[in-house]
Amino acid sequence: METEFLQTAAPLLENPTVQALSRYNHHRGKTRLEHVQEVAWTSFLIGKRFSKRIVLDSRAIIRGALLHDLFFYDWLHEGPRLHGLRHHNIALKNARKIISLSKIEEDIIKKHIWPLTVIPPIYPESFLVAMVDTYCSSKDYIVCRKPEKYSILFKKYMGETDIQDI
Repeated sequence: METEFLQTAAPLLENPTVQALSRYNHHRGKTRLEHVQEVAWTSFLIGKRFSKRIVLDSRAIIRGALLHDLFFYDWLHEGPRLHGLRHHNIALKNARKIISLSKIEEDIIKKHIWPLTVIPPIYPESFLVAMVDTYCSSKDYIVCRKPEKYSILFKKYMGETDIQDI
């Protein structure tokens, strides 16, 4: 399962535009890159769990989740007014500049802040990522925890850790 995830995520994780997310704080103690990685990994795992009941596009889940917060400013101190209501459109515009998106991936990025978007997600993949994003963002402020498996997985991918660490 990790191989499937990393094969899909690799082209985006190697993209300099996506890597630039590591320069921006996002939530308490996390960079924006760490946040989107956590949302992507968690969404992927939950999607796989549901795959016995419903057919989900794992590729779209991973790519949409990795790109859902593709904006380049410190949202706590700068950027557009009402950031929470606008950043999904900024992320979508930026994502379209670096890759061709499927309709599902576009919907994931556009609707990841639902119910603030008013119009609900069209696809189950979009709903899944929106819920996981809310969960991951909430837990960043509620609980301080040890690094999750996704952190070790990405460090392994980037060559920063040995496979025995997992």
